[in-house]
Amino acid sequence: RQIVDLDVKRNRNREALRALQKDPDPDEKAMVCFGNMFIELPKSKTKEMMQEDQEHLDEEINKLRKELRGKVNRLFEAQGKAELKGFNLNPMTPEEMKLINRILEG
Repeated sequence: RQIVDLDVKRNRNREALRALQKDPDPDEKAMVCFGNMFIELPKSKTKEMMQEDQEHLDEEINKLRKELRGKVNRLFEAQGKAELKGFNLNPMTPEEMKLINRILEG
């Protein structure tokens, strides 16, 4: 559930960043909501803060996804079920993909 909530927040953040980038007057100020109050900040500062928040959200989501594998395995173990096959697989790095494509191309 945490991953879903953080992903929703990340998408809203991304939408707001995109709206700020499309704005024709970057020198103006933007109204930003912090909790129950709105604060007017320069758009450049607002973009910086949102980009930092976006990076933090990405890190947090990736951390939770890595922890999820172990939690699912513990849940299956507690239920007396066999461990999921192939659940602990990791994606290939871009370098590994390039090597595989070279091999397949001949």
